[in-house]
Amino acid sequence: MEIRVRGNQLEEIEGLYADYPYVYHYADLKVTDIPWHWHEELEFDYVVSGKVKLVTANKSCEFGKNEAFFINSNVLCTMENVNGSEPAVLDSHLFHPIFLGGHFKSRFSTKYLDPVLQNKNLDILEIRGGTGRQREILTKLKQAAYMQKTEDTEFQTRNIFSDIWLLILEEIKEVESRQMPVKQISQDRIQTMMSFIQQNYQNKVSLADIALSAAVSKRECLRCFQQCISTTPYEYLMDYRTEMAARLLKTTDAPVTWVAEQTGFSNSAYFGKIFKKAKGLTPGEYRKKNTQRPGK
Repeated sequence: MEIRVRGNQLEEIEGLYADYPYVYHYADLKVTDIPWHWHEELEFDYVVSGKVKLVTANKSCEFGKNEAFFINSNVLCTMENVNGSEPAVLDSHLFHPIFLGGHFKSRFSTKYLDPVLQNKNLDILEIRGGTGRQREILTKLKQAAYMQKTEDTEFQTRNIFSDIWLLILEEIKEVESRQMPVKQISQDRIQTMMSFIQQNYQNKVSLADIALSAAVSKRECLRCFQQCISTTPYEYLMDYRTEMAARLLKTTDAPVTWVAEQTGFSNSAYFGKIFKKAKGLTPGEYRKKNTQRPGK
């Protein structure tokens, strides 16, 4: 599985199409990077092996084998492999709300989906198997993953996630009173500023520019980045430029100087220094190791 970002800065989910808005991925986090991102689709992840760390703008949780979690729509998050010796492998199920809700403003949407989608206090739901209901959800997630190994299971898949959704609604009622309110204003601001960086990383970008995009002060801009994703706006900008450069190195034969210029670096020497610090390889070494050849 590869995580890509569309022009509107939402995650582009590989394999998700309008005629069947559900996709299953078997994701190995040792080889798949999950950067800070958000998407409209709902997500259920079941840990097959290893341990995964899930971080949102408001919390950080670790999940081990046979545990799972639900990520609500448009929640800013990232994931990483915790134990370097054992890869964290996930059964990842993603689907657009229309997969269960049908047409816009249907009773399915307004009665069953909207209470979750519009709940700003619910970013993730931990499913660790501590109750009979949670164990039933875990069992159904395993069944859903197994089902994807055969063809013509679209109806069965939708049915099983309809069952899971009803269980999730019951689970939310119990945990809602124990959860702290989500810092929604900070998350909205950080997403706006991250989108601005992603749209303008090729150009010269200042702290004042980033802050202005969300109509906040430079101090508030720094606070939001530190509080939500534990980094600075400049560090995020450099990380994003590096990832875009890595993509160009893998998919084009363009000179390194051109790649540096296209991704907002002031010169190729500085680009090489930043890139090697982030990836452990020079741009040339990275390209040689990761070039995508036709048919592979």
